[in-house]
Amino acid sequence: MKIIAAILETSVIRSILIHMGLPFRPPDIAPARVPPAWALDVTF
Repeated sequence: MKIIAAILETSVIRSILIHMGLPFRPPDIAPARVPPAWALDVTF
């Protein structure tokens, strides 16, 4: 597959996504989580 064009205009991208029924804003960033207990069990 080759990339033959790129859409760089924000307004054009937004209108395409709205037309397709897709969200045009990125999702909210979730807060970091503590790793699971097994990931913290480090033995040397």
